[in-house]
Amino acid sequence: MTGKWAYHITDVTNLGAIIATSALLSDARMQGVPSTVIGHNHIKERRLTSAKVSCATGQPFVGQFVPFYYSPRSVMLYTVNTGASGRPQGCQRTILHLVTDTDTLIALGREWAISDGNAGAAHTSFYNSVNAFDQLDWSAIKATYWQGKQHQKCAEFLVKDFVPWSAIKGVGCYDSAVEEQVRRVIEASADPHRPSIAVKREWYY
Repeated sequence: MTGKWAYHITDVTNLGAIIATSALLSDARMQGVPSTVIGHNHIKERRLTSAKVSCATGQPFVGQFVPFYYSPRSVMLYTVNTGASGRPQGCQRTILHLVTDTDTLIALGREWAISDGNAGAAHTSFYNSVNAFDQLDWSAIKATYWQGKQHQKCAEFLVKDFVPWSAIKGVGCYDSAVEEQVRRVIEASADPHRPSIAVKREWYY
């Protein structure tokens, strides 16, 4: 693999619907579809209505893309776990890391973009060349403690509209109980795709 690992976080209660539709959908595509929201509603709204991906055709909104981080233990996960987004404090236990890599995402043939920080922020820059990976602050992205580097830590890889479930290579879970829940959902589905499933406690706070 010459690309970068890519992590999308979602609540375990959303997994059945993801598999049933055979895809991770962008927030724009999810409008009206029941799901467990884990982020700030006002931030999602900004990404859907004002923040744009400047390098993409027609400058679509960030919310029209499926977002991935380049490492686990994201700033978003930390924020959600503290209760700041409206969910109960300590709620990270039910949040999954859906893992793939940027080579796989690029090979989908869908429009994609790289942000150099939080894709919803006004001062973020966007690129559609893999050369932009060299411009990211990898020390911040990989850091366990990122005070003062929050924006850089939030760099994203964005894929337009949807990412097929078949592109997901692994599922990282907080504990064995959630791992078993994930296993049951996947095994009960008619979809033949079977990503690896593992407890990755070090990916959480």
